[in-house]
Amino acid sequence: MNYKVEVDFAPMYECFTSLTAFLGKQNHNALESGKLWVKEVQKKFTTAQLRNMQEFYRDYSDFTLTPYIWSCTGDRTVSGFLDWFDGLSPGELFEITARFGSTVPSNLTDMRSQASVVLREWNEQYFREIDPAILDSLSREADTRRAGLNGTNALEVYEQATQGMRLYPGELLQHIILIPQYHARPLVTSSLYDEFVFTSYACDALPPEEGRPAPSLLRLTRALSDETRLSILRLLAGKQLGFTEIVRQVGLSKSTIHYHLITLRSAGLVIVHTSGKSASYSLRMDALNGLPQQIADYMEK
Repeated sequence: MNYKVEVDFAPMYECFTSLTAFLGKQNHNALESGKLWVKEVQKKFTTAQLRNMQEFYRDYSDFTLTPYIWSCTGDRTVSGFLDWFDGLSPGELFEITARFGSTVPSNLTDMRSQASVVLREWNEQYFREIDPAILDSLSREADTRRAGLNGTNALEVYEQATQGMRLYPGELLQHIILIPQYHARPLVTSSLYDEFVFTSYACDALPPEEGRPAPSLLRLTRALSDETRLSILRLLAGKQLGFTEIVRQVGLSKSTIHYHLITLRSAGLVIVHTSGKSASYSLRMDALNGLPQQIADYMEK
């Protein structure tokens, strides 16, 4: 194994994740926090502020701050990171960007300035007021996952954390960085580079209300309550199929199958076999095998 797997967390990661979850309208229906959270957060901003954030997200839709947060050598609180980020010289900014194999945009410094303004505004109006227990829990989750790495089980830890993403590393890969996140649950997102993979995985940072089932149990039961999703699981039993083949055999639209696969993935019911930018799917029995015990545990509380 020529690559290193690590688990990282800093408040700045969650700040950026929460902003992209808020602005990414295409994923609002999939978010567990849902459109109600989006509407409540919108009330905290003026029309001009919202327009400014939306324009930034539209103009720099491929931009991710994650590699910069990982590269930061100083304080990675929101204010600490942004002060560091703003203080980078054009040469230092270029060097970090180029390290990850990215095409360096000609307007890199302008993009940095706009990102900093949007993120400071987001922090001021929303992020600094979130429940501190969220960040504390994410930090503990990172510590627990990190402690579980023993030098030989890297990809097993990766698959467990992501609820079924199975990575097939390329020859150039040097680092896989796992980052727990709360605001974009149940989504798992990755930024892929030749030498680096950054994966943000869903973490239930807050406990359920008294008498309510755990989110993991809800995801499982909801995923299994739909005829189409059950058909997809049966199709994947003993097979590994690509997205196009699943669409062809099920006979529904790509957008519908995409939605169902997100639901199945969030419940840990499918393995996503990832090699570079291609992916295929198979049935993951671990989640099904654990369902009776989860139900029994909930009923006995």
